Amino acid sequence: ESRAQDALDEFLAQWMRFDRLRNAIRDRRLFPEFTAELVAGMTEETRRLFRSLVWEDRDFREFFTASYAYLSPELAKLYDLQAPRESWGRVEFAPDSERAGVLGQATFLALTSKPAETSPTERGLFVREHFLCQAVPPPPAGVNTTLPPVTDEKPMTTRERLQIHLSNAACSGCHSLVDPVGFGFERFDAVGKHREKQLVTIFPTFDETSSKRKVQPTEYKLDIEAEGDVLGLKDARFKSPRQLGEILAGEPGCQKCVVKMLFRWANGRSEEPDDQPVIDAALARFRQSGFKFRDLVVATAVSLSPDLAGLAVGADL
Repeated sequence: ESRAQDALDEFLAQWMRFDRLRNAIRDRRLFPEFTAELVAGMTEETRRLFRSLVWEDRDFREFFTASYAYLSPELAKLYDLQAPRESWGRVEFAPDSERAGVLGQATFLALTSKPAETSPTERGLFVREHFLCQAVPPPPAGVNTTLPPVTDEKPMTTRERLQIHLSNAACSGCHSLVDPVGFGFERFDAVGKHREKQLVTIFPTFDETSSKRKVQPTEYKLDIEAEGDVLGLKDARFKSPRQLGEILAGEPGCQKCVVKMLFRWANGRSEEPDDQPVIDAALARFRQSGFKFRDLVVATAVSLSPDLAGLAVGADL
């Protein structure tokens, strides 16, 4: 079973882009808690949820809706929860918690952020590409992607600064697909901590410090409007990771995307039109099994890669 487990851990790491999180940097002045240990804990939390669903034959839609988490003391602190009795114990979220499933995890929230702030654009892009398997084109060449700077005269929230994308014709086509998805996560900061207000810190520039015009950073607490929408999906307005998780879990396009992601990983390539029957058959089996991931692996393995087929047999999947 350990070979099969290692293989599926590798699938998860690629699907969830653990490499991007491991290479992420954060402004130490703003996020002193963002250490290599904390990052390792983030991916471990994601891995433990995934493994429990796969190897205990639970409904894989819980990957998006789980109202619990497996936490280390450091992560429990980040999430402002009571630490479990033993490290990586299961912790239930409060009924009114905005966290649930993978979208409420620091892994997702941190890997889609920038060194000093969240990135609604990156968060929306990740949801579209990794959970709905939709391709969003890159920005047109030569377009200025820099957002207006935050100044003491006009401190703005990330959402306000991003409105420039939506009002610029060259940008709005793609940004209207991704930014509104990312806006629904704005109550979570760049390391995945919950926040009621967006704290904007403006550090003095070199000139300001040397001329003593401004020597201390200034801080502003700005109201957050955390309302998201997934254009193209019916009734897909949401205000939290938990709400979007429920929407995705019930969305046929998301269920099919899980199948496609496994197919791509197993074959080392994207699906072609000829692969459609294989993907449809695997999806049908996944659904009939009550979304048991091991059934999906078997359905994928039978039709495809010898490696996976060997794993399926070797692990008595």
